[in-house]
Amino acid sequence: MRKYFLTAALLLNALFSNLNAQTLELVKEISTGFGSSNPYNFTVAGGKLFFVAKDDANQFKLYVTQGTNASTELLGPPTGINGTIYSAIAYNNKLFFTYNDGVNGQELWTSDGTVAGTVLFKDLYAGPTGSFPSAFTVANGKLFFMGNGVDGERRLYVSDGTLGGTFILLNDYINLFNGFSNFAVMNNDVYFTSSGDAQTPYGLWKSNGTAGGTMLVRAGGLIPGTSGSNYAVLNNKMYFSGFDYTNGSELWVTDGTTAGTQMVINLRTDAGGILNSGSPMALTVFDSKLYFSAADDIHGQEFYTSDGTAAGTTLVKDMLPGTSSSVPYAIIIHNGFMYLLNNYNREMWKSDGTTAGTQLLGTAPEAARFGAVWNNKIYIISGTGQYLWQSDGVSSSIGFATASNAPLIGIFATDRQLTPYNSALYFGGSAAVVSPSTEPVKLVAPLVTNYVFIGNGNWSNPANWAGGMVPPTTLPTGYSVVINGNCVLDIAVTAQAGSSIIVATGGTLVIPASLILL
Repeated sequence: MRKYFLTAALLLNALFSNLNAQTLELVKEISTGFGSSNPYNFTVAGGKLFFVAKDDANQFKLYVTQGTNASTELLGPPTGINGTIYSAIAYNNKLFFTYNDGVNGQELWTSDGTVAGTVLFKDLYAGPTGSFPSAFTVANGKLFFMGNGVDGERRLYVSDGTLGGTFILLNDYINLFNGFSNFAVMNNDVYFTSSGDAQTPYGLWKSNGTAGGTMLVRAGGLIPGTSGSNYAVLNNKMYFSGFDYTNGSELWVTDGTTAGTQMVINLRTDAGGILNSGSPMALTVFDSKLYFSAADDIHGQEFYTSDGTAAGTTLVKDMLPGTSSSVPYAIIIHNGFMYLLNNYNREMWKSDGTTAGTQLLGTAPEAARFGAVWNNKIYIISGTGQYLWQSDGVSSSIGFATASNAPLIGIFATDRQLTPYNSALYFGGSAAVVSPSTEPVKLVAPLVTNYVFIGNGNWSNPANWAGGMVPPTTLPTGYSVVINGNCVLDIAVTAQAGSSIIVATGGTLVIPASLILL
């Protein structure tokens, strides 16, 4: 018999109080010689953690792990020309990635986490040259990516996870802009920059994965910078940094129609045209508003907000008063606040979205980048010394990350991203206490038995859980889950007798996968 007696508030307090300590552990020494395995591309797919690392033969290979030495297995692929694995993404409970096997060139591969299931998925460009797939993006239940067509030009590909369902869309007309690192996604469509036929200039296109649903949204030389943090979706509109040959790079918006695609505001109106641009970046949705970094004629590059209108686009904070720029370049959300990194004096700021509520928190490492929110902390990677930093986001203490078994300075992180998986944070790193060379390591939090869903979306997404902690797929006796947001159970979960899943007032739990109650 299950007893539902813990409130969400009590569970949150218990969770956060248990997340302050952490230990650093070596997952496995991949390179057993004098060098490092330099692991990267940690990706969770189908409940397994994949990563790429260099073996003793100096070849980068694909590995899978459940977090222990014994469970870490080499998957392959076989030795190729350069043995390098590039882009990777989770799709249909498998990992899709690119690899050059020395025969087919750089092509699309897949893995289900077994040696036998790690294979060439499809040779998209016959011969040794390869199609060079990149910019993997999942939308509308399909996998989109860029790849070379038979003419060598970059084309838009789509896949439903089957060989027959993997092909080029509109091969004769789409020439993707090579500057993209990713596609933008809004309402089951991907957005991208492309040229059409010889008479169509570069412009904004969209696709739902069908030929009929792939179309030009707006031409006229518009080049959207929709990759990375230069776009955000709010109220069924996509805001992005768009470039034209009159105003340069400014804030644009689209609702997916030609008429609804227009510049929101020209922040940099002084002489110079395209040479003096507003250059919006780090676009972030917070508290039903858009926040970003941009430059105007008076304040330099500073912190802005917009409700989608020119009149409603205003300066939040001039972090470096005057015409000089503080240049905020990264924004992350944690526990109901925005945290910003800027270039001026390597500062980290905290904001509730108001001028008065935007305050300097402390000094960040040089060339810092946000790595993850986990264990109720913000983890920051230094771009120079590669030291791992952390902040609780509350006090002014921003400093080197430590662990109970590594209390002194010395945890290095070489990955650009830190990956939460099964109550631990994984990355390529090193520390004297576990490994002097760069190997797969993990920060481990104390055992957590109470989990709180605070976001909206999939159960499997760590960003939707307090502390980034996703419950195990089998909830043992004594484990509790509280759903405070709108949760979609997208993976199979088994709740053993004596465990509990509580949907709090205002929360919802939709179960398209399976929930087994024992």
